[in-house]
Formats: sequence, structure tokens, C-alpha cells
Amino acid sequence: MKIAHSSICYPNQYIHEVGESMKVDVRIDKNPYGLPRESLYEMAARINKKRSFLFVSKVLGKHSPLDPQVPLIASALLASIYYEEKTSKQLAEKAQLIESLKDGSKEKLQAAYSVVQKLSLSLGEQVVFIGFAETATALGHGVFDCFSDAAYIHSTREILVDQEVTLYFEEEHSHATDQRCYAPDQYLNNDRPICLVDDEITTGKTALNIIASIQKRYPRKEYAVLSLLDWRGEEDCRRLKEFEEVHDVTINMYSLLSGTIRVEGTPNLSETTVATEKAIVGTPDFDRISLRSLPVHLQHYSYVSIDSLGVENGSAYSALTGRFGITSTSREDIEVYCQKVGAYLQTYRKGKKTLCLGTGEFMHIPMKAAVYMGDGIFYHSTTRSPIFPMDQEGYPIKNRFAFESPDDPSIMNYAYNIADQQYDEVFLFFERPIDEKRLQPMLSQFSELPIIHIVDFT
Repeated sequence: MKIAHSSICYPNQYIHEVGESMKVDVRIDKNPYGLPRESLYEMAARINKKRSFLFVSKVLGKHSPLDPQVPLIASALLASIYYEEKTSKQLAEKAQLIESLKDGSKEKLQAAYSVVQKLSLSLGEQVVFIGFAETATALGHGVFDCFSDAAYIHSTREILVDQEVTLYFEEEHSHATDQRCYAPDQYLNNDRPICLVDDEITTGKTALNIIASIQKRYPRKEYAVLSLLDWRGEEDCRRLKEFEEVHDVTINMYSLLSGTIRVEGTPNLSETTVATEKAIVGTPDFDRISLRSLPVHLQHYSYVSIDSLGVENGSAYSALTGRFGITSTSREDIEVYCQKVGAYLQTYRKGKKTLCLGTGEFMHIPMKAAVYMGDGIFYHSTTRSPIFPMDQEGYPIKNRFAFESPDDPSIMNYAYNIADQQYDEVFLFFERPIDEKRLQPMLSQFSELPIIHIVDFT
């Protein structure tokens, strides 16, 4: 049988063969913290005509289950890079953070996370951090959370009724290209530096699109872009330099790993040829489904959203996700809240191996709450990104659940690497209450899990 996935390693070069006829040649130029490539990403085939490959992050908490402390530590390392470059100071604790990601043991992750909790970095001025939906909402929040005087906004694909869009831009390679920001004008109507946070930069076009949008309404001189991975080539770097000249701005790029990629061919896979689809379609057993109402509450916004079918939803949004802007004054409130939520939900755990699943853009707060739910917790999130599953050694996406989004049935959502993990239970985290009928397609995919807890945070 032909092997559909393999990787060949040379010094600073990795050749990933995915599917029957796609090859991704990765050459690493910069690795400032000396992190092993295999601790940061794996390669998969994506169902997307614009971009047929995907770097599946091992530190993001999106596509693959992991210890919920890992993404928060990775966010702190990005914050460290930015802090050191801006201040010319060294962060003494970064060695412990780096070692925890290299080692991956529970003991070192816990010790590193205790360091993250205490970080309160000062840049001498307030910086506005912006995280990109949906993948980097938690990453951006995690970076922002390390600073003592900062503001945070994350873009969104939600459409709100009668609410002004502060910024609009496009993410050209995505399945959902439209991105919006709803933060109040005062977050951007100033001359503070802006730092954009994304999980991966391939061409840099998305960053330039949002900077162009900002410059039209709120011009300033300085931007930075933080990413876990940066694969821009010569043409992409030239485009950035030309953009800086045209708009009279300075844009600094920082990442944990950077280099170049060359892609040859396509994976030559289709939905009908993938034989390892693990999607389960069953009738939910409501005796095994519990609705968990949280005893602690935070500020919320009573905005009305509208989906692509024209259906309105008046359920409240959390005020502390960053969708509507937050500042460092909210850090302690969020920390205390997540500790209380985690401790409360831990009392409802029934097994030793528990999956905590964020949904869509709602990643950071449930991730942080999951840290405080005890041992045996695995965290990741649903996603809009369709990835080919293949049950082969070395390939990162073994199986998937596919279902209509509870927020918008016209949009497909996916959850990866859940089947065959033998979880004792799953906690499904939602920012807003979900209509029971719209929840059914998702619940049917989870019908074989022993216990399902549904938790909404507003």
C-alpha cells in the first residue's frame, strides 16, 4: 500500500510528502528560542483550492487536543520576543518556558504556567494587540495577558445588527474571508503602536489588509506582527517593504520559527477517497447530556447577531473575550473567573480522561478555565477549517467529526482527533446559549462519548 504521508529531515530542512502527489519543502532560517520543529507543528492536507496544505500547530489548541497550559505558555513566548525587542531587556523566565515546550512533561508545564501567571511586562506605553479570528483569538489574548498596560481586540466573523464595524478586512486564503472588528472607536483612535497576532503567516497579505484598513481611519507610524510560524518568501518581503513606503509606516515581524516553503503538486485526495472518516451519526442520548449553568457571571453585552440565513440571535456575548475590546484592568477579573469556573466544573467530572472543547472563536476563556479542572484534561476547539483525515503513522489528523455550526447551519464545523481517544466525557463550551434544535447535528457526532456536558458562559 502506498504511504500517503512521510517526512524527511535534513539540517534546517524538512520535506513533507502528503497524499499521493504533494510535497512541502520547509527550510528554517530563524529559530530564536531553539525550539524543535516537531514541538511546533505537523503537516496535513487541507480541503481548500486556494491553499491545499496546513501547518497543524502543536501549541495552539485549535485542531489537536493538548494540555491547556501549552497554548498559554506559547503565547507567553511570543510576548517575550516582543518585549525583548521593544525594550532591549531580557526576560529571565523565558528559559523555563522554552524548556517546558521542549520537554512536555506535566511537571514542567505546571511550573512554566506558574511563571506565565505572574508575568506583568511593561513596555512604557500602551500597545493595542489584535488577534485574528478564528484561529488566533486565544493566542492574541494570551500575548496581551502578559502585559501590565495593554488593550486587546480580536476580529470576528460574527455579523451584529445595528452595530458599527470599526474595521473590515479580508483573509484571502480562508474559507471565510470576511473579518470585522467591533471594538469602540477609542481603542484605535490614537497613535499607540499596534501589534497583530496570528498563528501562521504564509504570505503576510492578511496582516497588510488589516493595516491598510487601520491606516484609512486611524493612521499611525508603528506596527508589529507576531506569529508562531512565518513562511514569507522574497516576494512577500518585498511587498511588505513597498507597503511600508506607500503608507509611511514601520512594520516589524517576529515569530518562534521562520523560513520559506515550496509546495509541489496537490495531495490528490478527495472526500470520497478518504477511507478513515470517523464521523458518527447517531441519536443523542439525553440521559447522558447535562446542561451546566455557571454560578459565577461576568459583564456581558446584549447585542443581536444575524446569521447567513437571516436568523437573529439575541443571546448575550461575554464582555471579556476581546471581541468588543478589553484592557489590562480586566486581567485579574478574567483570571479569578476562570479559576472559579474551572473549580466548579471539576466537581462534575466523572472520569480520568476529559475533553474540553471550545467552539469557534470562543477559545481563550474556556482554555483558561480548563487549566483549573484537574488532571487528565485535554483541550482544543471546533474549527471551520476542513482537513483531510488519514489514519496513518506520522500524519496529525487521524479522524474528524463534521457537523453544521450551531451558530449558523449553513457553515460546516469540524472537530478533529476525538474518535478513538477513549475520553470518559466531554465538556462543550459555548459563549452563548444555543438553540436545542441547532445543537442536534453537533451532538449526534458526539453520541458515542459516555457523558456530554454543555456549558454556556453567559
